[in-house]
Order: sequence, then structure tokens, then C-alpha cells
Amino acid sequence: MVITFRGIALKSGDNDYEILSIKDFGTAMRRRNVKVQLFENSPSEDKLREITQTIWQEHGHDVEEVTTVFYLPGMDPRSVAYAFGGCMKEKGCYVTGQF
Repeated sequence: MVITFRGIALKSGDNDYEILSIKDFGTAMRRRNVKVQLFENSPSEDKLREITQTIWQEHGHDVEEVTTVFYLPGMDPRSVAYAFGGCMKEKGCYVTGQF
């Protein structure tokens, strides 16, 4: 089952970002992938973790894992991402990338 949402503009504190798409996948372990367009050119690791946690809290209640894929302004979301984040039930959240 794949569910897709596009173009949800969100503001969370100092973090301005847009959710480009949300896709669900997996049957045994339900997962959700969220593509995020950032409006800031130099986000800190802490800000990306905060966005990931916010998305988890708002959009992850019915899945086992949420993965966030981050793109800087001007980056093509069909290409390479700037950073990745994720949260799993009972395991916490993480962010990876070169900051």
C-alpha cells in the first residue's frame, strides 16, 4: 500500500520547510518516507533532528518508522539528498549527513 501526499507547507518555530511527499510502504513493518524541502541553506544537525521529531509526532503515530529525506533550497528532490533522519518506535530519532 502506498499513500502519497504532496506540497504541505509547514512552519515549526524557526524552521521553515515544506513536505514534498509522504509515502507509506511495507507490510510486516509499516514505514513512512517523508521528503522535506528546507527553506534554510545551513540548517544545524539539531534543527534537522527537531524537524524529524516533529514529523514523527505529527505523522508517525500509525507506523513503526518514519524516515525524513532533506533537500536544501534549489536542490532537485529527484536527485541526491542533503541529509537523512528517522525515528522508530521505542528507539528514538537520528539525523545523518555532513554538517
